[in-house]
Amino acid sequence: MRKRGLHGQLMPIQTIMKTIVTQYAFTDAFRACGRGTQFSPAALRALFEHFEQFEEDTDTEITFDPIGICCGWAEYPSALKAANDYCFKGNELDTEEAALAWLDDRTTVVQFDGGIVIQQF
Repeated sequence: MRKRGLHGQLMPIQTIMKTIVTQYAFTDAFRACGRGTQFSPAALRALFEHFEQFEEDTDTEITFDPIGICCGWAEYPSALKAANDYCFKGNELDTEEAALAWLDDRTTVVQFDGGIVIQQF
């Protein structure tokens, strides 16, 4: 049912226009909003694939927000570096696999050739 304005006129129905975001558009949006160096090209590809898979697996549409992604995700060269930044109580014998398991228990981890991206927690 359409709403009426102050003078009885019919108000327009609010609609949402959607844009399909390609991998190129996804990557370019970070550059366009001044965040072109926030993630490496490989990390951006991995994030794009992660979000696509998430949408497919959950039948949920994601609202693309490059600034929100920059605030909520962080790239690291290794799981051990990321875990150490989050107070991982490891020792010199701990491995990348142990750090990755520790992170997987706490957050979303996206692996790619050259590092990982984690949802910050």
